[in-house]
Amino acid sequence: MAELIKKFKFLFLFFIFISLIFYYVANLINSIFINPITKNNKFIVIEKNFNETDFLQYLNKNEINVPKIHWHFSKFFTKNKFVLKRGEFFLSKKDTLIDFLEKINNNKVHYRKFTLIEGTNSKQLKIKLIEAPGLTGKIPFLNEGKFKPDTYFYKWGDSIISLLKKMEIEQNKIIESNWNSRKKSKFIKSKFDVLILASIIEKEGKKSDELKNIASVFLNRLDKNMRLQSDVTVAFALNKKGTDLNKSDLKSKNYFNTYRYKGLPPGPISYPGKNAILAVLYPNDTNYLYFVSDGKGGHRFSKTLLEHKKNIKLWIKDLKNYGQN
Repeated sequence: MAELIKKFKFLFLFFIFISLIFYYVANLINSIFINPITKNNKFIVIEKNFNETDFLQYLNKNEINVPKIHWHFSKFFTKNKFVLKRGEFFLSKKDTLIDFLEKINNNKVHYRKFTLIEGTNSKQLKIKLIEAPGLTGKIPFLNEGKFKPDTYFYKWGDSIISLLKKMEIEQNKIIESNWNSRKKSKFIKSKFDVLILASIIEKEGKKSDELKNIASVFLNRLDKNMRLQSDVTVAFALNKKGTDLNKSDLKSKNYFNTYRYKGLPPGPISYPGKNAILAVLYPNDTNYLYFVSDGKGGHRFSKTLLEHKKNIKLWIKDLKNYGQN
């Protein structure tokens, strides 16, 4: 009887031992292959100097609890030898531990978007670069006109310089690919001149189908030795909105004041988009010398000062009607 009880105790303890092992293995398998490791979508950043211990501590601070033994055991199941890689990774609320390790191992980094809008100036671009998460390095001097407005993708840890270089290359491509076939003008002698006039057109025109007409106005005025008389150049120099300009501003002594000085201003005033650049390279063939707002986001164009004055009266009338509605 005593021998039977002894055997029973041994079998019972063995069963408990096997059950515990089975429970632990099942828990380990669930933790690695089945259960998501986060309840919410997260962006995880692996810094350049992180080792695996640092990274596990970082995960814990971000409410992602991955025991060391689970982490090290899961590395045996990655398709290739696991290597911790630098970058930002998107961790879905559906991702298991092995899913996450495979993302890191396959370098499936998250790409962020950086958008430069047409007509943005260097001050606005500088603010956007400062606020862009993950970009590194100092911001260099930002030349107006130099960078193409568009949406760009970058990785966490990319340098500001590398992003700006992409934007500069894309802006150059537009001019380079159209330079030889352009409609030649004695007032647009260089690619820099293209950017100057395109930057003004970008700020003046809201409708893309009007840009070539606006370009023709400015080129016609240059051809007749007339001043460009563009509010946006004055506003740029005085750091004002065009709607805030007054008569004394139009008399200000700065070389961007196209009411005082003839010819193109000394440099671009914004980052022009592709359509504005093409408007300079391929302007419409018109006799227009003036344009004024039509109160609807577009412009009325005219060939004579008399016609222009009539259009101004129409614009004032439109403003009054708009104010009454």
